[in-house]
Amino acid sequence: MAAANQRVGAYQRVDIETASQGKLIVMLFNGAIKRAEEAKRQIEKRSLPEAHRHLIRAQEIIGELRGALNMNAGEIAQDLDRIYEYLQHLLISANLRKSSEPIDQCVEFMTSLRDTWREVFDAVAREQAAAPAPSINQHGNSVLNLRG
Repeated sequence: MAAANQRVGAYQRVDIETASQGKLIVMLFNGAIKRAEEAKRQIEKRSLPEAHRHLIRAQEIIGELRGALNMNAGEIAQDLDRIYEYLQHLLISANLRKSSEPIDQCVEFMTSLRDTWREVFDAVAREQAAAPAPSINQHGNSVLNLRG
């Protein structure tokens, strides 16, 4: 069993290390959603230390998403920062009150955001796949305009 777990862990590491930025964002949301849902199950079972552990991990994941924002990118980054801050607020509230209601709200928002990110990255991938390849001359070099 330990060998199987090691193989799964190795696969997950390779998957993370070779993932595109878009795939990483989706993976982070999946992880936060999974942790929040598990915290809700633990609250329902009255296993409060376990609920706390999962809520903290979900908060950390959202913190990673916030920390990765390029705040110089303009209004969209600032808007995302406020959204991520609100998600963290919901998770903290759930943890303090040991309540499922904020978790439900947070999971709904995170799922919507994850799906939106996935659609954006899929659209970008389709556009890149449809873009014409750079023209190559007979010497194998891309044609460049060096004069400007």
